Amino acid sequence: MTHMGTTAQGFDPAALLVIVIIVGAGAALGIAALRRRPKVPRWMKLRRASKRLDVIRRDLDRMAEHIGELRNSELAVRQPFELGLAEMTACHWDKAIEHFHEAWARAGRSQLVPLTIQIGVCHYMQGSLFDALKEFRGTIDLAEREGDKQGRAAALANIGVIHHEYGELGSALTLLNEALAISRESGNQRVVALCLGNIGNIQRDKGLLDDALKSHEDALAISRPIGDERGVVSALGNTASVRRDKGELDKALELYAEAVETARKIGDNFGYAVELGGIGGVYRDKGDLDRALKFHEDSLAGARRIGFRLGEAAELGNVGLILEKKGAHGQAIANLVETLTILMLIGVSHGQNQAVLGLSRCDDSLGRERLQELLKQAGASDEGAADLLDRVDQLRLRRPRPRRRN
Repeated sequence: MTHMGTTAQGFDPAALLVIVIIVGAGAALGIAALRRRPKVPRWMKLRRASKRLDVIRRDLDRMAEHIGELRNSELAVRQPFELGLAEMTACHWDKAIEHFHEAWARAGRSQLVPLTIQIGVCHYMQGSLFDALKEFRGTIDLAEREGDKQGRAAALANIGVIHHEYGELGSALTLLNEALAISRESGNQRVVALCLGNIGNIQRDKGLLDDALKSHEDALAISRPIGDERGVVSALGNTASVRRDKGELDKALELYAEAVETARKIGDNFGYAVELGGIGGVYRDKGDLDRALKFHEDSLAGARRIGFRLGEAAELGNVGLILEKKGAHGQAIANLVETLTILMLIGVSHGQNQAVLGLSRCDDSLGRERLQELLKQAGASDEGAADLLDRVDQLRLRRPRPRRRN
């Protein structure tokens, strides 16, 4: 379970439904980076069941951490390791990695497994998914040789999460089920609950809502008795997402609110940020764009505070999509362009089509010439703007242009 530091002070849970967030405007972007798309392997291409394009979903997939026996190791290893954990709690991912590398250089073979897993978790939070995947893959064989079943389970579960991020649902499910079996055999209930939750998110993506609901309720039934409060936050929020997909919006809102309040109490900034975005999604479904915008902005601010790049990209996009609906096209375009920049650099497909659709709708409302002007105001180079307009036109081949509004 990922350490996320303390939540922002001064949050009044009684005022949960009337929070007003002021988010600074985005800085000018290096949009030329849009041309430098990383080559994504075929297995990483998006294949999600959900076709919804008016919102960017952000499931609460959790990384499995693994401490092993490091807290009982010799001082030369334990000290930098503890410093690394402290930097993770403060969400200083680069500093945490430095300390873990220092411990790694002094560690014995059996200690390398938990250290490598912690390094991979830090890379994931930063949005460096290829680096995270490299760390976790390198851990599997080492854990097998060292007989570290819990370390192997954590690595498999985390690789499964990354496969899910890239839309490879089948392999993600296989990896998580293997991690689940190992964790059940070893009696690691926290990782059992974590795997069940991540499996439930995949089932939701596949449209298996009843199966997803059971997985999340089973995860909650495990997390509560063992005192895994971050697991409780995750299970509540993920259950809420399934209820939302089922159209049970009031029940979803109740569950999201409980998840947010629990996260606030325990200092789980990761869960806090993600579940605020879930509340925004419910209000969007209810047609309350003003309230939805406030919660998505709050979620964005939370993701930025903890350096969670995937969360930042999702909420930038959701804010942009709502702003487009409200007619604030200049602000919408800046957000949507930044969303695409982050997602392309990370190499994640999910969210890109939604952002391009938002730009296409701005094109419908404003016309091509005005869209080009606003893209440049958002910081796009000529080359970057041409790339974005090309993607809008590709989408247009599948989506006929509506009549221009007067």
